[in-house]
Amino acid sequence: MVKHLRGLIKMFVLTILVGVSGSGCAYFQARGNDAKDMIDIGVSVSKEPGFAFFYDFVPVIPIGFGYVNGSYIGLGGGEFAWVEPHYERSIGVILWGEEELAFNHSLEELEAMPDEQRRDVTNFQRTGLAGLAQGPVPDTDYLISCPHYLHLGWVGLVATPRYLQMLDFVLGWTTLDIGADDQRTAE
Repeated sequence: MVKHLRGLIKMFVLTILVGVSGSGCAYFQARGNDAKDMIDIGVSVSKEPGFAFFYDFVPVIPIGFGYVNGSYIGLGGGEFAWVEPHYERSIGVILWGEEELAFNHSLEELEAMPDEQRRDVTNFQRTGLAGLAQGPVPDTDYLISCPHYLHLGWVGLVATPRYLQMLDFVLGWTTLDIGADDQRTAE
């Protein structure tokens, strides 16, 4: 029995190695991108004073308020940023919340965009039980995430673990792409 099990494990590992080697660098690039999607973590800075004290538990219980139009240093939206534009507006009253988040775009840039383009570059969602019913619900990038924004005056912190993206990273090693985002490596 143990000998048979070892043989199955060797066959499984060999199958994975052949599959990975056949996909080339795109496979490892997709794993790297999946790893960058797992969390937004960094520092927000602004020229004008801003304020954010916002927490949203796996988008069911939003609490707080936030408005920051500034810059970002860290990992956000699946990309590393070094003083890139950043915009965040959020409100949460336990049963209803609304969040708009953009990395690499300032409020001024967003306001100059047509509505459709703005929807493509921002993460806009309603949360809390009433907000989820109202919609739009979080897209897969931020579905089952837990945003934390703290910004006092000119400096703040962002920490958003993205749990569905963590699962996408783990399952991605088996070539299962539940985030449907592995194709972005070819772009």
